[in-house]
Amino acid sequence: MGVLTLLELRTEVDSSMGNKTDIPDPRVDTWINLAYIDVASGIDFSELDGELVIPTVVGQNNYVGPVDPLVVDLVRDDTNDNLLTWVPKNEYFRLNRSINGPVKRWTRSAAEILVFPPPDAIVSLTAFFKVTPALLGADGDVTILPSFVDNALILLAPAYGLLATGEDQRAIVWLNRAINFLQSRLTNQDLSFLLGGLSKTQPERSVPRGT
Repeated sequence: MGVLTLLELRTEVDSSMGNKTDIPDPRVDTWINLAYIDVASGIDFSELDGELVIPTVVGQNNYVGPVDPLVVDLVRDDTNDNLLTWVPKNEYFRLNRSINGPVKRWTRSAAEILVFPPPDAIVSLTAFFKVTPALLGADGDVTILPSFVDNALILLAPAYGLLATGEDQRAIVWLNRAINFLQSRLTNQDLSFLLGGLSKTQPERSVPRGT
């Protein structure tokens, strides 16, 4: 869990941006939350782990998935102890789904988990996903992530703010500081998540050191 409150994070971000008097607190909070969701989306935090058990129906290929997850990582057939293979959605819809059989593949479409082929028997599936953390709203709110994330937010949120206020060169400096800090804390240094583009069904995420 984080240590710094939203109020303290806001104070640090304001200072980094030069204590601009014309920027209201809610706008700074937006930049902090953008940074928060980006970091949460890009790193494999155990604090965000969630599971959903999905009992199947013979012949049915679509099932209600987790509510508003950051990502659905895996789907497992618990009955047969088999990990299903993820396929891109466009490939899934090219498959012949008219014949039932043992479930082997899955994809995600909107709020649903789609499986292939439609099951020929009732099995129990488990979807493993990442919970979307609640945005920081009250001054006393803290993140649900490890305390080192506070430092990342202090570095990354000014990059968003400076980009939004037209100070691109300063924004790049703060972005690089955030990347360098996170690189020092991660085993896999693929940090492409930092500038968004996170709405992928199967993104690759970095893993914090020591997990």
